[in-house]
Amino acid sequence: MSEFQTIAGQIGRASAVIMILSMADKILAVGKEILTANRFGVSVELDVFNIAYMFPGILVLLLSAALVSAFVPLYLEWLRQSSLQDADSHATWLIYLTTLFFAVFTIICFFLGPLVINVIGYGFNPEEKQLGAVMVRLLVLLILIDGAGILFTGILLARKKFFHLYVAPIFVNITIISLLLLDIGPGIYSLVWGFLIGVLIKTLYLGVALHREGFLFRTPLPLDPAKIKTLWFLALPLLGSELIANANLVVDQAMATMLPAGSVSTLRYAFRINDLPIQVIITAISRAVFPFISEEAAAGNHENLKNLYKYSLIFLGFLTIPITCFVVLFSDDIVTLLLKRGAFDLEATAQTAGALSCYSIGLFFYAYTFVNGSFFAALKSTKTLLYMGFASILLNAFFNIVLMKLIGIRGIALSTSITMAIISICFIFLLKQKLGLTELSDILPSFYRLILAAATMLGTGFLLFRLFETAGVTRLVYAPMTAAVISLTYLGVVWVFRTEYLRKSVDVLMHMLTCIIKRKT
Repeated sequence: MSEFQTIAGQIGRASAVIMILSMADKILAVGKEILTANRFGVSVELDVFNIAYMFPGILVLLLSAALVSAFVPLYLEWLRQSSLQDADSHATWLIYLTTLFFAVFTIICFFLGPLVINVIGYGFNPEEKQLGAVMVRLLVLLILIDGAGILFTGILLARKKFFHLYVAPIFVNITIISLLLLDIGPGIYSLVWGFLIGVLIKTLYLGVALHREGFLFRTPLPLDPAKIKTLWFLALPLLGSELIANANLVVDQAMATMLPAGSVSTLRYAFRINDLPIQVIITAISRAVFPFISEEAAAGNHENLKNLYKYSLIFLGFLTIPITCFVVLFSDDIVTLLLKRGAFDLEATAQTAGALSCYSIGLFFYAYTFVNGSFFAALKSTKTLLYMGFASILLNAFFNIVLMKLIGIRGIALSTSITMAIISICFIFLLKQKLGLTELSDILPSFYRLILAAATMLGTGFLLFRLFETAGVTRLVYAPMTAAVISLTYLGVVWVFRTEYLRKSVDVLMHMLTCIIKRKT
């Protein structure tokens, strides 16, 4: 077995562990969204909560992802250069200092809360802004609570302790679901307290798990300012990657406050549904592959890095292109099945389904941003990410202004897809140069075949819809039948016209599924 095949096998096993736990977490997340939709629908108070939560939530996502992406290669480098004890000593100093940083940052955000609501919730009336200011001042505590555990995540990831990393977020959804079911808290504040308590439990769990894995939180070595400087020097540019993946959601929701009431919530529901396959599959793969990419980059194994990149592109296309087709065909059915109950009525269903279809068009490019960031972080080439991150925000805002006037809330979702496509194509060419790839023409035949399979899948789906509707068969009966047929159609076309890259991608997927089944049994 070649060195690359060994690495691929390890990544497959790690991805399987992450997928199992991510699936459990996302099932709970869907349950949380169902309960939220049932209780609040697409109400104004839910709009205000989404905007209030968005401020600390996005800040934590941006900073945590950037810090973890910068920290993991550094920690692995310290392990190669010295001992585990020395690496843990440096890490402990950084834990203390980042916690202090997030404590100060939380205080600043507490006082800036009302101003922030006036800016990102500029479409709200005065009463709604006042409610948002109260909620945001409570929710900024998430910055301290989550921030204190950011490097716990980085150390566990570097040590490839994926189980603890993906058990921890489950506590957040369990807490929110419990408060919604028990009807604890006045109205929308059940969500506020659910997030605060759930994130606190998650952080405590990560700390205890890290200690049980042998991390002693001791500092036998003196504080090394160079380590701090290096971490932040790498982390700050990495914010660009997170701006692309997450900050555009802030732009979208802020601009949605100018549309009719409920638009923010509609956009949020659509984004969360579109994000499900990303969080369950793509994030699992990118998190699993990141430490391996970092190790290969540190060791100078450029051929393995090139192979990992090529297979990542093919694998993303193989998984996300059919999901896009599936969502385009079944967006109404998906939203109806998940959310249409209680306060979430037929109009809300139609609006959310339309936004979901527009988001799904850019699914491959959205997924690519996660893998792309892992390679740039491992190569310690992060300034490009920062520049492209700001460019993506400007592009997204421009397309939002144009498209929301034409097709409303769907225009905002479509704008995000267009922006992701433009930025991702630029990134592919930039990373190709960074990795020393003279060309990517050897993987293009695989993408042509994936597009052919997807077109056949879509055509078959629309044809079956028309035939079943003409025959008078109810959608409840023919929708699942059509879903099964088009899935088999896609896989059949891919298999008949498979390339070597596609064959190996299928092998990796089957290996991951085998690992999942074995762990479940």
